[in-house]
Amino acid sequence: MAESQVKPENDAFWKVADSFIAHANAQNDTDRGVVSAGFAYSSARFNAFVIASQCGNKEAFEAEKDAAIEYFVSQYKLALTENVADYSANFDKYISK
Repeated sequence: MAESQVKPENDAFWKVADSFIAHANAQNDTDRGVVSAGFAYSSARFNAFVIASQCGNKEAFEAEKDAAIEYFVSQYKLALTENVADYSANFDKYISK
């Protein structure tokens, strides 16, 4: 999975991320917790597809799935940690009363 890691400096990365965030933000009539859960589930579902499609066959999938899960979990933890730190530093700017 590491060979396909996308760097945040990549314009396509930011275009896709901003698109997903805009779609989540547009769900004004849905509870934010539900939007978050749906976002997380759909990301997990798509990542399972990415893992399977990159493996090409079931044997490779079975051999690689644990490492791939660890990779995606570590990437999510890194992104969440960075974004929580950003909100901590900019809370009053981002969250208006």
